[in-house]
Amino acid sequence: MTISNSRNRYQTDQDPPPPKTVCIGVSLITVETYTIVQDDRAIELPVDDEVVYTSVPYEVAHSKNGCSDWNAIARELEKEGYLQKHWQIMSVWIPVENHIADEIF
Repeated sequence: MTISNSRNRYQTDQDPPPPKTVCIGVSLITVETYTIVQDDRAIELPVDDEVVYTSVPYEVAHSKNGCSDWNAIARELEKEGYLQKHWQIMSVWIPVENHIADEIF
């Protein structure tokens, strides 16, 4: 029987490398708003909203300061047809699996 020597190819004390792309959810609202008056106060509401799921590079979703780069996300969404002159980003999140969400909430 032959026993091969360990070649130290894998280091178990380090995290695996991050993925190249990450799926994110983006909540968009229209730049165009309409105004309603309620109790003598004017309230501006967006005309429409939409939730979009897309893939972006890992560095865009996890920048150095711990936040996502909304400008880079907006440029990616423009490539998909969501023009910045019509839409603005309201929030960005990374979807998680149901069992993880159940533990969090």
